[in-house]
Amino acid sequence: MKNCLIIINKNAGSSKKISFEKVKKCLGDDYRYEHCTIPDDEIEDFSTYDAIAVCGGDGTLASILEKACDMPLKVFYFPVGTLNDKAKAERYSHLKAKCPSCGDEKDKAKPIVVGKCARLIEEDGYVTEECDKSLFSYVFAAGSFTPIGYTSDVKEKQKFGTLAYVSKVVEEYKPHRIKATIAADKKTYDGEFSLIMFLKSPRCFGFHFNKAYDGESMSGHILAIRSPKHKGALGYIEMFFPFFRAFFMGLKKERDKGSLIFKKIYSANLTLSEDVDFCKDGEKYVLKKGRYKISFRRSLCDFCVIENFENDKVIFARQATATLNSSVN
Repeated sequence: MKNCLIIINKNAGSSKKISFEKVKKCLGDDYRYEHCTIPDDEIEDFSTYDAIAVCGGDGTLASILEKACDMPLKVFYFPVGTLNDKAKAERYSHLKAKCPSCGDEKDKAKPIVVGKCARLIEEDGYVTEECDKSLFSYVFAAGSFTPIGYTSDVKEKQKFGTLAYVSKVVEEYKPHRIKATIAADKKTYDGEFSLIMFLKSPRCFGFHFNKAYDGESMSGHILAIRSPKHKGALGYIEMFFPFFRAFFMGLKKERDKGSLIFKKIYSANLTLSEDVDFCKDGEKYVLKKGRYKISFRRSLCDFCVIENFENDKVIFARQATATLNSSVN
């Protein structure tokens, strides 16, 4: 019998909706189960498991995928966070499969693509990637509004849900001036930016704005918004228009006009003139001053988002299988 580890984040926005027994009921009798909770237990090694059931939000999932994505195991994701952007993103992949416990045949599985950020080291004229890499499942961003993901109070998110972010939106409406150089798609962009965002998702921070999203492609997108030329009140007014254009009107095509840059990328180089706080799948991550390469690649693990688990009608919103791993069923 195969082994499955159930992980529940007790601090997730909707963690009360899930339990160990409910997960076991959803996944059936094919596994021998163990369980742990976040933040009570430290989980570092998944080598003894065939499957992992992750119950939490975007940040919880990202922390597990970072450790498990290069292992031939199955990851079941029960989205019980506040925004659950990753789970909602998979709905746009048009890959449906029903619960294995009901015996229905599953659709053809597809690989999941994750983002990677690696520091570039130059030595003796050669540029290499640092061994310590950071992975993200759907967004890696810095600048205006991005701290909302990791500064919102846990208790407020559990009590008010997405409304807990409203006050933070007002608080974070201010121009940022990130001094950076971005090399992407054979072009270089230099200067100060209010927003730098790398994403593999049609949505982020609750907004469904990336209408050019392709879940099956090995590519992602970069969205960058230059800092306003003016300061004070004029700067606040100036920054409104590109942010409104991107997040409220949406982006269907590549754009390189005025202060707004939106491009499909397979990789990009980022040079920072100072330390910068990034939001990595809803969690804070600091990039030190230096050069970095952001790229996208396939994971080796299978990936499924599970919905409607509250009603005992489990639906696999997406199943993603690695090319090197046929199945763990």
